[in-house]
Amino acid sequence: MDKEMKNILNNKIYISDIKRVIERFDLHCLNGRSILVTGGLGLICSSVVDLLVMHNECHNADVKIYIAARNKQLFEERYGVYSYIKYINYDATKPINFDFRVDYIIHGAGVASPELYVAKPVETMLSNFNGVLNLLKYAKNNNARRMLYISSSEVYGSKITEDSFEESQFGSIDINSIRSSYSESKRASEVLCKAYSSEYNVDTVIVRPGHIYGPTASPKDKRISSDFSYRASQGKVLEMKSLGLQKRSYCYSLDCAAAILVVLINGEKGESYNIGHDEVTSIREMAQIIAEAGNVILKIKEPTEDDLKQFNPMNNSSLNNEKIKAIGYRDSFSVQEGLMHTVEILKELS
Repeated sequence: MDKEMKNILNNKIYISDIKRVIERFDLHCLNGRSILVTGGLGLICSSVVDLLVMHNECHNADVKIYIAARNKQLFEERYGVYSYIKYINYDATKPINFDFRVDYIIHGAGVASPELYVAKPVETMLSNFNGVLNLLKYAKNNNARRMLYISSSEVYGSKITEDSFEESQFGSIDINSIRSSYSESKRASEVLCKAYSSEYNVDTVIVRPGHIYGPTASPKDKRISSDFSYRASQGKVLEMKSLGLQKRSYCYSLDCAAAILVVLINGEKGESYNIGHDEVTSIREMAQIIAEAGNVILKIKEPTEDDLKQFNPMNNSSLNNEKIKAIGYRDSFSVQEGLMHTVEILKELS
């Protein structure tokens, strides 16, 4: 991971992808502002930071960025050369005592790996709920202009119909399953954001990303798109543990980052927005694209009992993205192009 995070901002494909996104969206209203990004070294939020870095470098935008994370060495390797980015030691499960004020907060820190939802359900729940609570208090006390909470499409639960989820539609979540530590704490955190907005007039907006992939994922990330991308980049055989018929809204990390910034700027106070893709893709189709990109074999294997515990129970978690498109978002990459670029970048960085 260290090598990947250290070198990715020098990768020609990745830089070209960032520039493509930046050219499509107007970020000038962030000029001269300060932004706190929690989880700023992770898959999604490091992509947000990368877009802001490019905006600064190309437009002399003077956006000051605070990255709240837990790995200073990793921060220094990736962002240490930028004087306008500051590192803040941060643990989402613990109280915060920041001695600075920011205009905007993007909260993306938390447990984000299915194996940990089962192995560490307490930490999963506390990092989600307490992390949001502490930042809402901070936003309220420091008169932040807006806080954006990165939730998850898993708040929708399971449903019978095959239609893509709209923001107002919800299925059921099995609260007897320990894996629900993630989805239920995300639901509660969303309600808390809306409560602070309603009772204390804190400006909050929520995004619900679908299945996000990209070269900024950690090699330790065991979500199938991340795990397969790394394996394919290393020339390893891919083993699916189901038929892969489940439908998902796979979205390239830089597209997701652009969507987040669009909602931060244009979203309506108190509202939630899906982050998906115009294309609906099955897990098997995603795996086949990755296998092709890495020129590796894709196999079907029987899942173990532990594998089954970690599975997302949603057969169709595709997202309707009409609401976010109405405020200015558009996909910049097809699913195939994003997955191909991910594997190509990881190959070059390995």
